[in-house]
Amino acid sequence: MARREKKKQDVSLFPFLDILACVIGNLILIITAVVLEQVDTQPVADAAAYEAKLLIQENQLQQIEMLQQQYDSMRAQTDGRDVEIERLEQQIIEATSDLQDAQSQMATLPTVPPRIDPALVQEKKQREEQQRKIEEDITKIKADIKDRKSNPKQSIVLLPGNVRGLGGDSPTRAVLVEINKTGLMIYPDQPLWKETKPRVIPSASIPNDGALKRLMDAVLEDEDAIVTFLMRSNGLNVYNAVRTRFEAFQKTNQQKLVRPIDPKDPDSNLQLRKLYGVVPLPGDGVLDFSAIRGDSNATPAQ
Repeated sequence: MARREKKKQDVSLFPFLDILACVIGNLILIITAVVLEQVDTQPVADAAAYEAKLLIQENQLQQIEMLQQQYDSMRAQTDGRDVEIERLEQQIIEATSDLQDAQSQMATLPTVPPRIDPALVQEKKQREEQQRKIEEDITKIKADIKDRKSNPKQSIVLLPGNVRGLGGDSPTRAVLVEINKTGLMIYPDQPLWKETKPRVIPSASIPNDGALKRLMDAVLEDEDAIVTFLMRSNGLNVYNAVRTRFEAFQKTNQQKLVRPIDPKDPDSNLQLRKLYGVVPLPGDGVLDFSAIRGDSNATPAQ
């Protein structure tokens, strides 16, 4: 008898594909859930609010720094004026109030901002350090104001014998110019200088200042006149700058500055007239011109 052939059994892949499709579906569901969880706008909003508050504080710190610069400039030009000091003290009080407001705003910020670039955290620390330094500067300024009120500076009395041009020797007319660390100040109501207010010349303007040129021209034309520089202890650099300009001016006008040593004897030896002299000031007190002007009630120069 012929042997019966066995039927071949086909392997079905349907159960395996079914399981694979289920696994892929579950993975898609998990990935979708994770993505939706990460898409959260709240941290972005927190970061924006944090940066806005940092910007507000930076503007306030810049205002305080500007105020301090104005005070330094004011103190250099109006030393000893109680009215200006009181006004400045009021401004410092207002600035301190603004600083306290900025501190309150800083207190509301999160210690560790959510998902913010670490560079912003470092910048916040730097601004806090800058804020601390400003607070220290304000404390020093207040202490200085208090000290000025309780211990006013002594006056420096200028005597005719100590000021070149007023001691009985030739020349006989001295134009007084103060030299300090910030520049020059030509005092008003003087021989050859009739302006009614002090003329302040910053150190950077000395080489080309027109007012200083007018003063040199006036002294050049008057043989009995001289510029007397009253030099503060911190004004050496400014003095060197103004001396350089005067020396160049004298060299240019040398022919006009040559004269006999004895004006009554035209045949006497010649000498070169100098247009300026310098008197160092002892201390930092305000200048008192009453002895020079012959007015016992004269107010010391500020």
